Amino acid sequence: MPSHRLPPLRRIRRRDEFQHVFDQGRRVHGRYFTLVAAPNGGPSDRLGIVASRKIGGAVTRNRAKRLIREMFRRYTDSSSHPRSSRADIVVIPRAGMTEVAFDELVKDFEGSLGRIVRSSIS
Repeated sequence: MPSHRLPPLRRIRRRDEFQHVFDQGRRVHGRYFTLVAAPNGGPSDRLGIVASRKIGGAVTRNRAKRLIREMFRRYTDSSSHPRSSRADIVVIPRAGMTEVAFDELVKDFEGSLGRIVRSSIS
């Protein structure tokens, strides 16, 4: 069975990496989460998740993180993903995110990423 774990090279892990994204990145508010993205010079996109207790207890936060990782994995593996630009992406989920259908979350995620790409071009 193949592993679907997010490899360490595709994760934002250190405080200074998160701080760089928050300081230098573009922020887009979606319906179910906020995305902050900043260009990186690395070989691939990287994901960071900030799930505070505002969205719920540990079970809810962990589910939100699993859903976000799956959306990120599908987006970066899809053909609609622009290969030329690499970014560090931090996702901040909102309360109620885990009660929505996955397809609706994917639409919001891809729409928010599209707005970030369009705003960085103009």
